[in-house]
Amino acid sequence: MTPHYHTLVVGGGCLGAATAISLARKLPPHQKVALIEKAVLGAGVSSRHSAIVRSANASATAARLARISTGFWKNLAELWGVSIPHETPGALWIGGASSPAALWFERMQAVQQAGVTIHPLDRDDAARLTANAMRLDPDDLFFYEPDVLQLEAGDVLHALQTAVSLNGVEVREHTQVLGFDDVHTVRTNRGVFHCDHLVNATGAWSPALMARLGRVVPIAMEPVYVANWLVSASDLPENLPIIADYVNRAYFRRWRGSILHMHQPRQRDPERIAEYFSRSVMNPAGADVIYDATNFRVPQQQLQDYANRVTHRFPRVGSPLYAGGYVSVFDITPDLRFILGPDPVLPGLYHCLGGGQALKYAPVFGDLLSDTILHGTTTYQGLNLDEFSLARFNPDHLFAASPSAGDNRHDFL
Repeated sequence: MTPHYHTLVVGGGCLGAATAISLARKLPPHQKVALIEKAVLGAGVSSRHSAIVRSANASATAARLARISTGFWKNLAELWGVSIPHETPGALWIGGASSPAALWFERMQAVQQAGVTIHPLDRDDAARLTANAMRLDPDDLFFYEPDVLQLEAGDVLHALQTAVSLNGVEVREHTQVLGFDDVHTVRTNRGVFHCDHLVNATGAWSPALMARLGRVVPIAMEPVYVANWLVSASDLPENLPIIADYVNRAYFRRWRGSILHMHQPRQRDPERIAEYFSRSVMNPAGADVIYDATNFRVPQQQLQDYANRVTHRFPRVGSPLYAGGYVSVFDITPDLRFILGPDPVLPGLYHCLGGGQALKYAPVFGDLLSDTILHGTTTYQGLNLDEFSLARFNPDHLFAASPSAGDNRHDFL
């Protein structure tokens, strides 16, 4: 007998799992939710996350959603029935001459108006906050966001695995979509599934998957290099905040005692973004490249570049010792914003794509998408979500997004 589900979620990363969990908790027991994943739950990009949960964002709506999501992470047991350990180190944002100071203050004021606590610091206050462990240049600008959380990717994965089981989600791992008869009939290597609602939460795999339904979903892959450096514990203060360093274009966090964990932020240059889209078209392996074993090492030139950024910002460290790294990807859209909500063409199809920011938004995206499916709403807690609709993209020219997207090259995302 062909199984039939109220909702079938495709993609077992943090967004797919969050959506399935939220739906299962809101539906009556006789209506079932299934989650299918081509590998194992939490595989792909979700397994390679720095697990920083922050709220500052160039989009006021995204900043408000991030603030709500931070609260959800803190009280996850109320939302999913499981809890997760977290720290609250806060984040120090560092800007400099590459962007006008007026633009930084304008953006941060917009973030404050979205309800996010963030405020400027002078150089002396920033030095005290970081226990004088960092080089702080006279031209740097400093802003402090105190409510930023620090999770561990392993704890997130365990919480997802526990919550899907606890809430009765039917998980089908090693299940690959082969095609669709329509939105409500999905053919896989493990049989045919019927559903009333279909959720695409496949991130960087979306373009190939949704093409089988005749839909164009503009997602490309931007490589991100992650490196861990072994340093003396005395060179990093115990309560070092997350460092969002837009002078050196690097995020830093203390990890497992005496490891300095770092990765680069996303590109903002529209020409570079367009280049990543052209590369994705030419890549026959698609997002499966992240499973390549060679991605668990970082090129030597990249390592040297990262080492220079570490020694510039943390002069007491001296010569940092490389302690492992890997290559992951940001799944990006042309305007660097999410794709959320109902498909504008195919009734019954929904998208939950995090635009490279899936983990921090997972609880709130799962909650809002489950509300959308159950109640047909395009708002959430008074927020209009139209700016994240797939409808904003012109299928004949994917970079012709709505004017509200603006110029993102200086956005704090």
